[in-house]
Amino acid sequence: MNKLPDFKASANLLGVIYETIRLPSTLAFTSAAFAGAVLTGSPIGHRVIWLLIFSMSSAAFGFVVNDLFDAEHDRSVGATRNPVSTGQLSRRGSIALALFFLLVSLAALSSLSLQNQLLGLVVVFLYLTYSGLLRAKARPVLDIVYHGLCLAILATMGYTVYVPFNFVCLLFASIAFLLSSMSEILQEVRDYETDRGMIMNTVIFLGKRRSLVLCLALFMSTFPFLSILILRGVLSPVILILSPLAYFILAPIVRAIINEEYEGKMLRAISQKRLIMIALLIVALVLVRNPRALIHSRAMI
Repeated sequence: MNKLPDFKASANLLGVIYETIRLPSTLAFTSAAFAGAVLTGSPIGHRVIWLLIFSMSSAAFGFVVNDLFDAEHDRSVGATRNPVSTGQLSRRGSIALALFFLLVSLAALSSLSLQNQLLGLVVVFLYLTYSGLLRAKARPVLDIVYHGLCLAILATMGYTVYVPFNFVCLLFASIAFLLSSMSEILQEVRDYETDRGMIMNTVIFLGKRRSLVLCLALFMSTFPFLSILILRGVLSPVILILSPLAYFILAPIVRAIINEEYEGKMLRAISQKRLIMIALLIVALVLVRNPRALIHSRAMI
């Protein structure tokens, strides 16, 4: 008779953990590392598996830590996205969850190269100080840089599993940085009303309209880097077929800049799917990778 309540409690706990680690966003972060590895043209081996485990567990660690440090703020503004602030996950339970993902991250790092171990520790440091200690998320410009660096470093780690850091890796990491920075701006725009008066971040400092213009500039800045990758033969020109998809990102932002009435409806749709869209864009880059990419990559070392 007690099995059903136990099953229900377990299912509820799993649901809370799912919300806490933001699984779709965690997978999106992980896609940057996977895309970096595939871009080299090398067969995917066990080292990439360890890297993916690190990417997922470290991102999950970052999200849990974020909820821990944001609990009081979210409780005061009535935000319901944080399981710690709503009481669905106890503080002790969230600390245990964070330590679990941290230990998994460090264990996975031990199977990678020394260079990637150091980069991985930097990623963990960024996740920790983004929400706590330095609290970069509440510092204009630094919040955007932090978010951009996390994805850029993961992309670099994926690439350097097989090929030493080179110009191609720099271009790809730059694209990841710009898209991740754009994602952070959209997230801050979404949280503008609840954060205003409580913290100071880039969007609150600049204002929503200027921030959206910056967001648009960041997205457009990815195209020169993409063009260079195509011209150097790393990516096939076939990827240009996907260019119309940019409309679904650009149009809502432009409309929100011109008319704030569109902001709530149109921009929220992007914000809710921002990291998933970034993941799809990154994966799309490698799916149309030129078969000669490995030769070009090694030639640029």
